[in-house]
Amino acid sequence: MPLQERLSRNLWRVLLIAVTVAMAAFAWHDPVVAVFGAAPVLVWCLGMARTEQAGLVYGVILVALAAWILLPRDLGLSGNWVPSVFEVCLFLPVVSALICALGLRAQRSGGCAGAVGLAALIVVGFLMAGSTVLDYAEGYTRNEGVWPGPSGLRVVEREAGCGSGGCTRTMEATGDRAAERMRDYLDSRGFTAPGYNKEWTCRIDGLLLEYKVCAGIKEISPTTVQVSWLI
Repeated sequence: MPLQERLSRNLWRVLLIAVTVAMAAFAWHDPVVAVFGAAPVLVWCLGMARTEQAGLVYGVILVALAAWILLPRDLGLSGNWVPSVFEVCLFLPVVSALICALGLRAQRSGGCAGAVGLAALIVVGFLMAGSTVLDYAEGYTRNEGVWPGPSGLRVVEREAGCGSGGCTRTMEATGDRAAERMRDYLDSRGFTAPGYNKEWTCRIDGLLLEYKVCAGIKEISPTTVQVSWLI
């Protein structure tokens, strides 16, 4: 089949993959979520979809599911309606497998490679969820929507401090109105709940498997602040 005709027939696959990869690329500051958010669409489009009609319909459903997970992270949004990394690892592969199973039934054909890929995604998802739970139980603090800070400020991360309560990450941000801009930055990312004192605010991540992230701002000078955060 000529290349141009093949591209024309598979244009819907290219568009779905391109949209998903773009969303995942902007969410790469959280690589586990980025990979798991994009994987179901790639598995469906490259290994399981056979007919254009059913392939497109169920592909769009999977892209919408990926958008629910990736776009809030792309835009710096947060809240209980945004799935946590635990839920992405545990629930997304299972929900995606159910959607793909319906898609296979609708097109009355199977894709062995895609089914194996989806099964592998479920297994890896459970393993990653377990690893993430252990990390959080040990107090390992990730970017958590704080790092790398707002654009326009010069940001340098300092050495993390670890103790019995977990690990606290710290960065210094320098620039005009640094304290005000950093508070606005944290507020826009959901750090609005009361924290340990007036310098700290917290946010709750996750739908069902919730966890709390708190961040504190300490003003060093009129143009420099120190920001610490922990789970």
